[in-house]
Amino acid sequence: MDKRRFVEKTSWLRPYTRWATRFSLNSPRWLPAGLRNAPLKLTSLILRGYHRNMR
Repeated sequence: MDKRRFVEKTSWLRPYTRWATRFSLNSPRWLPAGLRNAPLKLTSLILRGYHRNMR
């Protein structure tokens, strides 16, 4: 798989990924881990889908 093509195809996701990371790291610890990490899990799901489709 061409890494550069993958990066270009998923560039629209980069701002969301930054936000999701900040949300996860800055959220209060009393929130359940599943809720804190939900945006990052969504990002992971999207990237895995792109990776499968590009193979």
